Amino acid sequence: MSEKVVIAVDDRGISGSVVAWLVERENAVGGGLDVELLTVAEMGWIPAGAAEVDYRNAYEQALWQAGESVTAATHGAVVSHTMVWGTPVEQLVEASSRADLLVLGSQKTPAVTGFLSGTVPLRVVAHSACPTVVVPAGWEPGAREVVVGAALEPSDEAVFEFAAEEAERSQSAMRIVHALPFTETVFASELIAPESLDDVRDIEERALRVAVDEFAARHPRLKVSMAAPQVGAARALADEGRDASLVVVGTHGRGLLRRLALGSVSHELLLRAPCPVAVVRNGKAAR
Repeated sequence: MSEKVVIAVDDRGISGSVVAWLVERENAVGGGLDVELLTVAEMGWIPAGAAEVDYRNAYEQALWQAGESVTAATHGAVVSHTMVWGTPVEQLVEASSRADLLVLGSQKTPAVTGFLSGTVPLRVVAHSACPTVVVPAGWEPGAREVVVGAALEPSDEAVFEFAAEEAERSQSAMRIVHALPFTETVFASELIAPESLDDVRDIEERALRVAVDEFAARHPRLKVSMAAPQVGAARALADEGRDASLVVVGTHGRGLLRRLALGSVSHELLLRAPCPVAVVRNGKAAR
């Protein structure tokens, strides 16, 4: 059965990093990709002095060029093109309901020059019906490790299993990361009595070891390691991502994963991560 991948394309086209990710994906799943290239022309917004036909043609040209790039780089992927009018976030979320994976490129620039810049990726991953992969501009394949963020909650299971499947497909090692609390501010935010910061760190690190051991027992073929840095969550995952092919995080739960999904931490991670980031919804991670 082929895997359905929807890739967002704006008026700048598709980045080389997204194409490189797609080639890696094709190799990992053994071919059989069904790739839909989707572009969204924002309804009611046309640059001053531009005719509607020119505005539409820019998106159509970008979509056509993206298709040429994907077809040339892959081996037998079935490529289709879709152009719709509307709001990018709404249309991308709707498209996620018909996909196994939704893929967005991310431009590391403060300038909002296309709908894949700014807060659009963050807003899309928060509501996507399928796992969403955000590929940073300038990324190149090479590393062979999958990093997964741990919340030390039951919600970890779905995220861990998605990460495990990705690691097994790409024959990669897997590293489970949980950012330990490093200031008393964390206690206040989580309504924990600040009796001993060291005690809480010790408890969480032991819980992480138990979670890693249980996971490794379920996946004996995987090489599994752990990290418990005493830094902010976004920094912890971005640091680990320097030597990774993929960072996997969830979108619900408390603690680390809640902050990743709903606050500035996730925004920082998605904009600054050195490798692709997969965001999965609990209960829908393993599609």
